[in-house]
Amino acid sequence: MEIKDRRGASVAGMAERNTVYNGGSVNTLKLISYTSAAVIGFLFGGCHIAFGAYPLGLGLVCALPCCVWSALIGVVIGSIVSGSSGIIYGMVAVLAVFLRVIISGGGIKKSIYPEAPSGFDESVSLRLSSAVVGGFVSAIYELLLEGMSAESLLFASVMLIVPAAVTLLLSGAFMHGVGLKDLLFGKGRIFTNGAPGILIYKISLLSFVFLASVSLKRYDIFGIDPSFIFSGALTLFAAKRFGPLYGAVCGFVSSAPISGLYSVSFALAGAASGAIFCFGWVYAIIAAGALLSVWGAYVGGVSGFLEVFPEYVISASLILPAIRYLERENANEGGESATRLATDMVGTMALSHRSSLELSCASLSDGLCRLSGVMAKYRGTELLSEDYSLFARISEEANRAMLEEREMDGELSDRLEALLDTFGLTGGVIRAFGKRRVQVVCAAEDKDGTFMTSPKLKAAIEGVVGLKMSAKNYYRRNDMVLMECLADKKYKIEGACSKIVGARDEISGDSAIMFESKDMFAYGLICDGMGSGNEAKRTADFSSEFIRNALDLGVNYSTLIYMLNSAMRRSGDECGIAVDLFSFDLITGEACFLKSGAAASYIKRSGSLFRIRSETMPLGILREVDSERIGAKVEPGDLIIMLSDGMLNENGENERLIKLLNKPALSDLSEYASLIAEDGAAGISSEDDKSVIVLRISEL
Repeated sequence: MEIKDRRGASVAGMAERNTVYNGGSVNTLKLISYTSAAVIGFLFGGCHIAFGAYPLGLGLVCALPCCVWSALIGVVIGSIVSGSSGIIYGMVAVLAVFLRVIISGGGIKKSIYPEAPSGFDESVSLRLSSAVVGGFVSAIYELLLEGMSAESLLFASVMLIVPAAVTLLLSGAFMHGVGLKDLLFGKGRIFTNGAPGILIYKISLLSFVFLASVSLKRYDIFGIDPSFIFSGALTLFAAKRFGPLYGAVCGFVSSAPISGLYSVSFALAGAASGAIFCFGWVYAIIAAGALLSVWGAYVGGVSGFLEVFPEYVISASLILPAIRYLERENANEGGESATRLATDMVGTMALSHRSSLELSCASLSDGLCRLSGVMAKYRGTELLSEDYSLFARISEEANRAMLEEREMDGELSDRLEALLDTFGLTGGVIRAFGKRRVQVVCAAEDKDGTFMTSPKLKAAIEGVVGLKMSAKNYYRRNDMVLMECLADKKYKIEGACSKIVGARDEISGDSAIMFESKDMFAYGLICDGMGSGNEAKRTADFSSEFIRNALDLGVNYSTLIYMLNSAMRRSGDECGIAVDLFSFDLITGEACFLKSGAAASYIKRSGSLFRIRSETMPLGILREVDSERIGAKVEPGDLIIMLSDGMLNENGENERLIKLLNKPALSDLSEYASLIAEDGAAGISSEDDKSVIVLRISEL
């Protein structure tokens, strides 16, 4: 299902994603990704840890899911630049990537986020194996070259442990599904979830920041420390994008490898700027710089101030374009917030509705079990291969009905949008879903909520949809209000039945019931077992119970009758059942009769009487189903009179009954049903059981 706003943008996609991307082309993002990977690879490849070991580059190329080749180039160059001994580290990194190609089957597959370059998708354990093999090769080389000594053993330990640890730490950031585009253009809420996966992602990303600072620490450009510049820029960006808490954490972690004392100053700068950015970027940068300088001067005097302040000024200048971009992004979001929030809210509600429909199909198996139990009670009917095919048909029909009810009605949605335009809600979004029980979801900016909750809007929607809608549900997000309503019952049915036992027995072989299904259909049902007595009663009760359960499950009429006919024929009894079913849609007002060997029915409307009859055979007699579905137009105030064949003579007539039905009906339906059964049956000599159902249709 795809929901679109007026400009054609997808709404369902917005509801299902955790992030919203704004700006930046795919090609530009790929270029940034390749360049960043190469630069980081260069820094990691030349970063010494301890005992002559350079394990970070190996861990990086084993952890990355994409841009592996550009990172490998950076690692090789960084290793060679670090000295002649770095050649072995470059060769080991190449070996590790070669192992990853073999493990991935030689294929380079699509990365976990669509906009990123293609990459590897093997599991973390397989990435760890590549890192361990690479570290083992370098450790063996060192031992063969230098011999067994304390320093060479420590070197071997570092190369065995650190690349695997780095791979494990960084994999959490690269495999969680949050890419570079999420960090640059995504919303801050990608960090607000408390799920374990997000927690691992946060730890992994902070570990990456820590290692990046470690790799920058060895450089010094005219007395300027690039690691402090990196820390300052990252702190300001995190504070702007994700708030003061994350700004403080990033500031502390990114500067901790450089100096434990000065890391507090960057943490204070992150917290201050994150809290003040809402008042303007100028105030935030000045406040962060002031706090950072004060703490630097406090712990180191003038030299401490000069240690951190120049780098902070450079980092603020470098990150300023990104901060200004975020300011413009927020301004643009404000201009389009109403429509975007509306589409987001409507999409979310639509997905919720779809999920509820899918969950409703989960009860299908329970319903089939109940239906099987009913069949088993009737002389132990076995479920043969024919029954399984029928159950498959039921499942298919249920899924088809579910699909119809969750699809968006484009034509009706367009008419509803025109309705919103007449109310002046040009930024609102309204959608209609389903064919029968229509769901209408509308979201618009309504500061005081008076319009979205007004009866006027509901009446206007009912006029366009042509159905009675349920009481509205409301949800508010700031000034945005979401309204949802469903098609509801427009009609109600009252009914009564009366039975007269045939002269040959004291037990009626008829079953006459009235019921309402879960999907808002009302039914009147007469099952007339052939003959009378216990056998006819057993057949009639089984048939009515079977039909009621099947209809409550949502089984199609033709499938229902076919199943019942099959069960009757395989029961071993030479008996049949006449079925007379009246169905009325309480939402739309549509009505129909389903007759298999049943007597005529009547619709009584004011001074008119309409007869509904069908020349069909009872079920259980013929192999092929003989049934007829007859549509009927009914109106509020109509009476539906259903009869068993004991009320008619062998020609299907009863003049006394017709005269009675042409007279004004009694207001009490129970009395009227009894009158029809007793007075109407007096005109014939049939000794068959007699049953009458009277239904009255009313509008709510």
